[in-house]
Amino acid sequence: MLNNYDRIADLYDLYVTADYDIGFWKTECADAGDVLEITAGTGRVTLPLLKAGLRITAVDVAMHQLERLKKKAEDENLTVETVQADMRDLDLGRRFPLVIIPFQSLQELTDSCDVTAALRGVRAHLADGGRALITLHHPGAQSAGSSRALLLVNDSELKNGNRLLFWNARTFDAESNIGTSYQLYEEYDVDGVLHRKRLFSPKYRVYAKDEFAELASRAGLRITREWGGYDWSPLTEKSCFMIFELKV
Repeated sequence: MLNNYDRIADLYDLYVTADYDIGFWKTECADAGDVLEITAGTGRVTLPLLKAGLRITAVDVAMHQLERLKKKAEDENLTVETVQADMRDLDLGRRFPLVIIPFQSLQELTDSCDVTAALRGVRAHLADGGRALITLHHPGAQSAGSSRALLLVNDSELKNGNRLLFWNARTFDAESNIGTSYQLYEEYDVDGVLHRKRLFSPKYRVYAKDEFAELASRAGLRITREWGGYDWSPLTEKSCFMIFELKV
């Protein structure tokens, strides 16, 4: 059975072009040598780390995403180990000095029990003295961007000459702390005729710092450092992100 991200694997790189966190990951991973990246997707973070000389084991539940990652790595003469697996049930039989979950991806687990399961998997794969780095959205930054109105995010040309419009809207329920991203993809030919339309609407949950710390504790992990941004700025109520280093 295909994961939802498999259904848009061919479109993912057209609209996910963010690089604001790459410098952070290069710096934090530099001395690890061997890194386990969970939710690697098509390699937005993986490829820069490979180019920096790191060994990456890239895990994702979406098979087609990993296929694209592997192909992009091969095109640049890079070697990466890919593993299709659910982060809630991860067992590679190996340990790593560093485990990372980038791009706020852990929040796509909207059930706290699933988060604990994923964090237990992180702990099981940490070498002695190893650490984990996990990024989350800050709760205070959510409501401002909530809107049911579709906004045009990207207008690009496909390899077949067709035109792809990517529209996005986002809602957030402050009571449940669950948000929904509505992503609409429309493909038009040169005559402006609509050939295909795809809707992708992943949900995510925003966890407060104390709640996340409790879930980590249940998994046998503790927060050892924290930041509010990818520039290593302090975590405050005005931060956009919550970035945590965790150890056993």
